[in-house]
Amino acid sequence: MKGRTEYKSFKELRDAFFAYTRAERNGIYVLVVILILVSTYKLIDRYYLMSGPSYTPPNEKVADQANSEDEKEKQGAELFNFDPNSVSKEEMLLLGFKEKAIKTFINYRSTGVKFKSVSDFERVYSINAKDIERVGKYIQFEETENKLLPKKKKDKTKPKKTEIVKPQAPPALFDFDPNTATESELAKLGLSSKVIKTMLKFRSKGSFRKASDVAKIYGLKEEQFDELLPYIKIKPKEKAKVKDEAKFKDTSAVFKSKAKYKPDYSRDTVAYNSIDINKATNEEWQRIDGIGPTYAKMINNFRGKLGGFYSVKQIGETYGLPDSVFQKIVPYVKESPPPFKIPINLIEKDSLAKHPYIKWKKAKVVINYRNQHGPYRGPDDLLKVKILTKEEWERIIPYLDYGVAVDTFEHDVH
Repeated sequence: MKGRTEYKSFKELRDAFFAYTRAERNGIYVLVVILILVSTYKLIDRYYLMSGPSYTPPNEKVADQANSEDEKEKQGAELFNFDPNSVSKEEMLLLGFKEKAIKTFINYRSTGVKFKSVSDFERVYSINAKDIERVGKYIQFEETENKLLPKKKKDKTKPKKTEIVKPQAPPALFDFDPNTATESELAKLGLSSKVIKTMLKFRSKGSFRKASDVAKIYGLKEEQFDELLPYIKIKPKEKAKVKDEAKFKDTSAVFKSKAKYKPDYSRDTVAYNSIDINKATNEEWQRIDGIGPTYAKMINNFRGKLGGFYSVKQIGETYGLPDSVFQKIVPYVKESPPPFKIPINLIEKDSLAKHPYIKWKKAKVVINYRNQHGPYRGPDDLLKVKILTKEEWERIIPYLDYGVAVDTFEHDVH
């Protein structure tokens, strides 16, 4: 019947086996033997792995051995309080840290890092979490220790002393030579100890040849230099040749020489608008009630640095003159044009910067513009220099003289 499986008897199989040739039968024998050997090996090997000793690869054995040695070292470590900011290499070895980790930690600390908390200590990549867990409770910092110290109780029996804070007086500005000024004189000018030390060191190696050399002193602020500039008086080593630039100098001595007479002024009544702001001597200023020798000298010194007053309001700009004193002066003075002019087309930047209304950097721009575009012909040319505002130019323009000497505007005047 179709679909039915027919099974052969053992006899039929035996007869079919022997129907093969001798060589074919030998091949079947060999295959059977090989199958038996393979099956037996697998059974034996499986049994050995299940019941025999465990096998560990060589690299894992080395790692386990190293870890066990580290654990033994750490177990034998001596634990004590330490500050990461000051702990030494020997102390870290006693704490159980590895030499490589210690070297990395010390190199990192030598860069200037300060540890303020345990989290800062954890950032060092050579310090692992196990080390932090082991020594974390022994980490202490000096700052925190100081905070934890008990505060000393104040003795209530002693009377409290009231501290009187004296207001700091503003620096006294006066004429000085940076080549000869003493350390105490420089301190009175408001200079810090570092700036004074730098100036003395600079002076020991050379000298200040011009006022702008003072601006090169490291640590001296630009605003402070601008305040000191009108008072810097450097004595020349050799007599320089007098030229047109000599017109613009400190004219305080010239004003004194201009006085043809010295009347004996007593405390008489002063008429209104009777004192000329550009001709008044120290004695004449003292005729006004409230003006003593000091204020009179301050006003004339400031007038000399400007080259004269063109407005009564300028008297109120005198450094150290109170407004209440200025208001007493106003009714008794009268205006006149300033007697001295600045040769704007001849002067150099260092001399121009001595004027109280012009700072050194702005004076440098004004002179550079003149050297590039030619001499100034009037106020309109000056307003093209944007380094100064229109208001600043309006203060300076009354002092300017636009005269040009022959063949002088193309080069500096010496």
